[in-house]
Amino acid sequence: MQKVVLIFVSALLILSCRKMELPHTDRTRGLVEELLVKLDSTDVYAAKKEKEIEMLKKNIPGETVDDGIKLYYDISMAFSNSVADSALVYMEKAIIYAQEYGRDSLKLHAQIAQATLLSEYGYYIEAQETLSSVPIEKLAGELRVRYYHAVALLYRNLYSDYNIPASFKKKYRKQFNIYRDSLMMVADTMSLHYLRSIERKEARIGHISEARRYNDLRMSIIEDKHSAAYATCLYDRFALVYIYEQKLTGEAVDDLLQSAIIEVENSNQDIASLLRVESLLNSINEVEAAKKISDYYFSSLQKLGSKKRVVDGVEQTIKINDRSTQLIQKANGELRFTVVLVSILLVAVFFALWIINRSRLRIISLKNELELSDRISKNYIGVAFQLYSSYIKRLDLFRTKIHSNIRKGHIEQVLELTSPSGETASEERRELFHNFDSAFVDIFPNYIEIVNACLKPEQKIVPKRTEILSNELRILALMKLGIEDSEEIAGMLHCSVKTVQNLRSILKTRLAVSEEDFRRKISEI
Repeated sequence: MQKVVLIFVSALLILSCRKMELPHTDRTRGLVEELLVKLDSTDVYAAKKEKEIEMLKKNIPGETVDDGIKLYYDISMAFSNSVADSALVYMEKAIIYAQEYGRDSLKLHAQIAQATLLSEYGYYIEAQETLSSVPIEKLAGELRVRYYHAVALLYRNLYSDYNIPASFKKKYRKQFNIYRDSLMMVADTMSLHYLRSIERKEARIGHISEARRYNDLRMSIIEDKHSAAYATCLYDRFALVYIYEQKLTGEAVDDLLQSAIIEVENSNQDIASLLRVESLLNSINEVEAAKKISDYYFSSLQKLGSKKRVVDGVEQTIKINDRSTQLIQKANGELRFTVVLVSILLVAVFFALWIINRSRLRIISLKNELELSDRISKNYIGVAFQLYSSYIKRLDLFRTKIHSNIRKGHIEQVLELTSPSGETASEERRELFHNFDSAFVDIFPNYIEIVNACLKPEQKIVPKRTEILSNELRILALMKLGIEDSEEIAGMLHCSVKTVQNLRSILKTRLAVSEEDFRRKISEI
C-alpha cells in the first residue's frame, strides 16, 4: 500500500514543480487589477496633462526674461515623457531666448537639458554635439552636476543600445564609469543624482544590501509619492532584485506594479516598467492582461516618438514573443506528460483497490477462524460486501470524471481529483475508517470497555464525539484481527510506520496490567 501512496505523492510533486506561478504578496493581485483599471483611464490623465501644459503656454512670455526662459524650459520638461518633438522644440526656444537676452547660465542649463533629452530619445550624435558646445570651464555648482549627469547618461545609453556594436560597448561603459564618478565627486551626497549613482555602483559590484540602503534613502527624501522620481525609485528597487540579484520576489513584483501605476497616472508615454510587467504576465500565461499592457505600451511609444524607445521596445517584443512560443511548446509537452501521468495514476488506483480488496478478504478469512455467532458472521460479510460494492461505484464515478476532464483539457480538475491530500481522498479515508469502526464495534460491542479496563484510570481512551474509534483503538483492533506488522498497519491506516510504532509504545506505558495479560484479554474478546 505504501508503494501506491508513493506513486501518487511523487506524481503530484512532479506536477506541482512544473506549474508556473508569479511570486506575489497579498497586494499583488489588487495592484495588477488597479494597473489595468488605470490603463482604461489614460485619456483622463492625458487630458489633465494637456491642460497643465496649456496653462504654462498661456503665461508666455512671462513677467521677466528669466520667467519666459523658465516657462519654455518647464513646457519642454512637461512634454519630455509624452511628445519628444515638442519637448525638443520648446527646449530649443528656451536656448534661443536665453541667448538673445544674454542669460548665459540659463542657456547652459537648457543646453545640458537638451542634450539629456536627445540622448534619451536615441539622437546620440546630436546629444554629443550639444554637449561639446558647452564650455565646461564656465560650469559650476549644480550646472556642473547636471553636465556630468548628461554625459554619463549619454554613454550609458550608448553601451546599452541594442544597435551599438559590441566592440564599442566596452569603451562606452568605461567612459560612463568615469563621468559617473565625476558626478559623484561634485554632487551633494543627499541629492537624487548622487544617491541613484551610488546605488547603481554598489549594485553592479554585488553590494545589494548597500544599494538597497541608498534606495531607501532616496525614497525617504522624495516627498511626492506620486511623482515620476518616486516611480523611478520603485523601478530601481525592483531592478536590484530582478536584474542584479537574478531572482524575483513578491515584494519586487509589487514595486514594479506600483511604479507602472504612478507612471500611467502621470500620463508618461515612456514607461519601461510596463514592458517588464508584460513579460512577467506572459510568463504565467496571463495573455489577455499582457496584451492590454503591450497595446498601451506601443501606442504610447508612437505618441512619444523616441527612436531609442521604439527600437528597444521592438527588440524586447521579439524576445517576449520567442519566450511565449517556447511557453506554448512547453505547455503542449506538459499536457502530453499529464495525460500519460493520469493514465499511470488510474493504474495505481486499480492497484490500490486490489490491495484494499485483498486486505478485506484477509480480514474475512481471519474472522472465519474465530468462533463467532451466525449474526456476527452475517453482519461482517454484509458490511464487507457493502464496502466493496461502494468502492466499485466510486471507482466508476472517479474514472468517468477523470475521462471527461481529460477530454475537455481540464488538467487542473484532474490534478484536484487525483490529489491524495484533496477532498475526495480525505473523504474516502474518513468513510473507510467510519465503516471499519462501525463494523468492528458491532462485532465486538464491549471492545472499548475491555481495553480501558486494562489501562490506568487516568490513561483511559475516550474517542472524540466525531469518531467511533481513536487511532490507538484502531491499531489494537487490527492487531485483534491478527495484523501485527507495523508497516502493514500503517499502510491500512494511511499513516507512517513511525506513527504506528510510537502509538504502540505509548500504549504500553498506559497499561495497568502486564503486556501478556493485556494481549490475552484482547484475544479473548
